[in-house]
Amino acid sequence: MSPQESAVNTICAAYEALSDTEKKVADFIIQNVSEVAKLSLRDIAVRSEASSATVSRFVRHIGYESFSDLRLAIASDQAGADVPEGDEVSEISLDNMDASISYILENKIQELKGTAEQMNSDNVSKAVGLIMNSDSILFAAVGNSIPICSNFAFRLGQIGIRANCPANTEVMILDSLSLRRNDLLFVVSSSGYSHRLETIVDNAEDSGTPILFITSNPASVLALRSDVVFTAVMRDPMLTGPQFSTHVPENFIVETLFMFLLAHGKNVREHVRMERKSLGRDKENTPTFY
Repeated sequence: MSPQESAVNTICAAYEALSDTEKKVADFIIQNVSEVAKLSLRDIAVRSEASSATVSRFVRHIGYESFSDLRLAIASDQAGADVPEGDEVSEISLDNMDASISYILENKIQELKGTAEQMNSDNVSKAVGLIMNSDSILFAAVGNSIPICSNFAFRLGQIGIRANCPANTEVMILDSLSLRRNDLLFVVSSSGYSHRLETIVDNAEDSGTPILFITSNPASVLALRSDVVFTAVMRDPMLTGPQFSTHVPENFIVETLFMFLLAHGKNVREHVRMERKSLGRDKENTPTFY
């Protein structure tokens, strides 16, 4: 666990790996984070309808030695947090729209700050090098993580980097069979768990292809099998629940990598000029008649 990472971010990152009873504890803490610093372990157990033993297991599971350590971390987070103007809320409601919007904004800002703190220079440098020097990039994801990959693949094409994001995982699996050592597999998965992605990673390992992985669960098996891992700090359990990922932090990582590629990529200006020459006509106001 990073010493700079907030307690809430740590809980959100570990959420998918928790047991059902531990998730009850996590849900209570996430929804009542402003109260936790004043509560005892037994208070948490009673109010989350879990046992004291479950709370203790939860605390150790997310990387703290004791509940006192977790409580201190939460208190420190609260002391250093920006206090929003207006009514404080811990849930989204049409009855308190302005405060709800501020609550959403504050959580998204904390996601971006937490994600930026996790992006160390060595990882960024290695990722940019792999992307620039690869013969071809295959993107892999499932569900609503696929659009992130599609967008990045398109933008890489604009600056002359060969990249492919198939429309579904079946084609991704087929394309992964053709990966070579000088290619790159780029995987995006918030949870870090997917049998289909495991198959794709298996094929990449068989061909000696390096793997770049963006996830909110850096302790997952897929992350541990990857060459470069970026941690997307997400607070979705505080807003929508873990089943609805907004992907703001993942998009931030992709945008950051693209900015470095735009600044340091090979022949970027020439490729941008060629792209404008080839596709710019579509954006002209004057209609073309044949």
